[in-house]
Amino acid sequence: MTNPEITLGLVNLLGRERSIWGMNTKPTLDSLVDALHRDGYCRIPGAYSSEEIAQSLALVETWRERMKGREAATVPYLNQNHPMVYNLQNKDMHFVRMLFSNELGQAVLRHCLNDQWYRQIPEDKANFILRSYLARSSTEALPMHIDSFVPFLGDYAVIMQYAIVLEPMNEETGTTVIVPGSHKAGRYVTQEDREQAVPVIAEPGDLLIWDSRVWHGTTDNRTDHTRWVLIATFCRWWIKQAFQIPEALPEEIFQQLTDEQKAIMGYCSIPYRDETEGIDMKRGFDEFNVIKTRKMT
Repeated sequence: MTNPEITLGLVNLLGRERSIWGMNTKPTLDSLVDALHRDGYCRIPGAYSSEEIAQSLALVETWRERMKGREAATVPYLNQNHPMVYNLQNKDMHFVRMLFSNELGQAVLRHCLNDQWYRQIPEDKANFILRSYLARSSTEALPMHIDSFVPFLGDYAVIMQYAIVLEPMNEETGTTVIVPGSHKAGRYVTQEDREQAVPVIAEPGDLLIWDSRVWHGTTDNRTDHTRWVLIATFCRWWIKQAFQIPEALPEEIFQQLTDEQKAIMGYCSIPYRDETEGIDMKRGFDEFNVIKTRKMT
């Protein structure tokens, strides 16, 4: 049986390059949040300048060459056979600035992922964390999947993807395809569900944000060109990070971060060794010096 929520979302999104908050309408926080709740994703067109995108693309290509032959062989299935660069937060401060320079995108994340009961960090600051940060250039089509590991029902997202488009996403280069409203389905996606998916056409500089429960995949890149996208995964503070980000972050990058950015990197939610070191899992900005001292010893 077709999910009426999905059907409604599909009807709302079909049409000639119609954005999910309305034709030719500048997005606001309210409109983006409404789109996320209704459809499971939203788009902020022109979120980054052409200069920011060009620098990002050049750095991705540079680091792709530097990391060839250095990565572990244990690559997840969905990342196999696609050019990738992992842990961008460790590579260059420019990548970190790309995460935080769009205030509207960050406001969406704070609205959707902040824990209202986390009192140790000021209410107007982020208490969610970065789970992973990578660059991907899709080649062959990705199967339909979810990024939340398990489907679940409810109004509260726990993981969200934050994709900064570096190169055109269209019919020739391939696009992300999404089934609107599928984050409300409460079940795993099947490959037959691709029939309900709609393409997400995007230009360099656009920012795409989606609820990790939404059903999505990609189409083939039918050109000889790359299709690089920066993809950051943000999650609620109590979810495990994909890598040991606080331990691995270079000191020169750590020193350039604001307190809020350090918290997003995970420095306020590192588990204690045992109860003699600490007990309360929620920590505030005053912990940074203690954490860094412990890391260096």
